[in-house]
Amino acid sequence: MDSMPYVGTCKVCKYGMLEIHYNFKNNTYLVMCDECLAEWENPENALSNKNGCRKTYTEAEARIAGVEEIIEIGWGKYIIR
Repeated sequence: MDSMPYVGTCKVCKYGMLEIHYNFKNNTYLVMCDECLAEWENPENALSNKNGCRKTYTEAEARIAGVEEIIEIGWGKYIIR
């Protein structure tokens, strides 16, 4: 979707888009690749591929964050679209 905010391209799979998700279970935000589902705790780690993991939550526990939320948590400077 063209209006979906993302912060870059995945360094793991090389073609997925890095999206910011809100995790309902932990009440936290994380960065996740829309293709390979790699996850990071913040945009800095995602963009440098540090401390990544997979499957820390299920799809039912998270949703894609909105632009306003992303700005509110201080990650707005990472949005490239």
